Amino acid sequence: MKKVLVGLMVLGSIAAIASAANIGGQEVGVTVDATYTTKYIWRGFDLLDDKAAFQPSVNFDFGNGFSFNVWGSLAGASKNDGSISTVNAEEWDYTLAYGNSINEGCPWKTDYTVGWRFYDFPDMASNDADLQEVFLTMAFPELVGGGVTPHAAFFQMWPSEGSGAVHDYSGGIYLVGFTYGFTADQAPDLPMTFGWDIVYNDGTGADAVDSDWSHMVWSLSTSMTCPMTGAKVTPAIYYQNSFEDTVNTEDELWASLSYSFSF
Repeated sequence: MKKVLVGLMVLGSIAAIASAANIGGQEVGVTVDATYTTKYIWRGFDLLDDKAAFQPSVNFDFGNGFSFNVWGSLAGASKNDGSISTVNAEEWDYTLAYGNSINEGCPWKTDYTVGWRFYDFPDMASNDADLQEVFLTMAFPELVGGGVTPHAAFFQMWPSEGSGAVHDYSGGIYLVGFTYGFTADQAPDLPMTFGWDIVYNDGTGADAVDSDWSHMVWSLSTSMTCPMTGAKVTPAIYYQNSFEDTVNTEDELWASLSYSFSF
């Protein structure tokens, strides 16, 4: 609980400073999010061995396509039984990104984001835990129509230092999938989003990972506005089919609840 409170205080302070700042005459948009997830599943890996996590974040939108995000994960319970330890599992990720669109006005309109991310595990030595990556994500909102948006992503990861326990974690992740937005007749004011992704791992994210199609994920989410605060509340449920045992030996089912607001 102490780490959760400290994390919220740090993110809140950063957000307050940024919201009052102007960069080149441009006001900085700030979005603060607090998410509880029943499992921390990251690119197919069950990082906390079925333990829940609290994951706060703050995003800074500089209004010119550039953004900066600080995201944290704090394990909901401690465990150290010789298999997966959550004792030192506190994580903070820092992402610098640029997003824009090309091919406006045609079916091949592409919304893209390129960026760099640093994975920081403050309770462990940097050369044994910290990682970084570059990434590209693309969505094609006009390609299919009917609420279906295909998307694709690529992530290239490597250790933050040249030696240590994560020296074999380098490699790429390839993702393709789609989202489908719809509303149910019984709740026309409640937007729903169905998602499906399939992922190819070429040997990254853990020791001795085989290059193969590692998993696919099904998701269903909705969002609503909190009438008291105006914040956005987003519940979601996920199911993962795991294909590659070096990534995950089990299929996974988990859920999350997010509370976010912008100013």
